[in-house]
Amino acid sequence: MAEVTAVSFAACGVVFGTGIISFLYLRLINRKELRGFYLPTMFMNSGNMAFPLALLAFGEEGLAIAIIYYVAISILVYSLGIYIAKGQGGFSEIFKLPLIYASIAGITLNLTDITLPKSILSTVEILGNATIPLMLVSLGYRLHSTHLTSLDISISIAGALIRIAGGALIAYLITVAFGIDGLNQKIIVLSSSMPSAVINFIVSYRYKLHSELVASIISVSTVLSLITTPVVLAMIL
Repeated sequence: MAEVTAVSFAACGVVFGTGIISFLYLRLINRKELRGFYLPTMFMNSGNMAFPLALLAFGEEGLAIAIIYYVAISILVYSLGIYIAKGQGGFSEIFKLPLIYASIAGITLNLTDITLPKSILSTVEILGNATIPLMLVSLGYRLHSTHLTSLDISISIAGALIRIAGGALIAYLITVAFGIDGLNQKIIVLSSSMPSAVINFIVSYRYKLHSELVASIISVSTVLSLITTPVVLAMIL
């Protein structure tokens, strides 16, 4: 329980920390209206990218910690993320999301040890496996039709740096400040250094919130992570 609390706390700290850096950056460039900038800088790909890395580098124990981190981030994406994207009325919008009720149902089934029929589980798994490819196709289409200015490109690069470098630095500072060490610290830093999650684009597109800029930051951060991820792994191993 202490491990879950520590990892979840660190995940929340990274999200709010990168949010503060993003706020200061937007004030610096006098673009406070770019509310969509917060999504890709605050919420990282702590699942599809972090899981295999954690498993490869630290085994099943590392993966278990990465999953705890991911759950905390997912809750924040579909609460704080929706609130940021929607703006006024964002809080009530959270309760309209099917994911909230699906999560409650999943937790209930887990606590009560109820096993669903295999046919239902297979159907849900097939639908779940299709989610990521569909999101990537949507992202690619949006990038193809995007026309960014030189200023937008510089903002995208800044966003990618805040997400990866800012996230890793904040994670390290939090773990040191609160005495989180060992494998927990390593997984927290690794997960926090991941690029922007594709779900940020889906949320921004759904609420018409600078989706072109969000798509650009996701792409830049993903490419940048090809360089930064090996560096982070080398530092924490």
